[in-house]
Amino acid sequence: MKDVLAIVVGLGALGYGIYRFYLFVNSGDTGGTHNMWWAIGCGVVFFICALIYFLGHVNKEEEIHITQ
Repeated sequence: MKDVLAIVVGLGALGYGIYRFYLFVNSGDTGGTHNMWWAIGCGVVFFICALIYFLGHVNKEEEIHITQ
């Protein structure tokens, strides 16, 4: 369940961050830095969710026993 939540929140943050970065690039002079801080914050949330997902799978491989 933790993995699914990390994936959903991470992808949501990634999409919203891309949208805010798009607004930053096309905003002109007003409000540009506000949108960029939102994009950076969403990138940090995405990175933390990716760490939670990938570090949760460390050493979880099944052992294969070779019998003779």
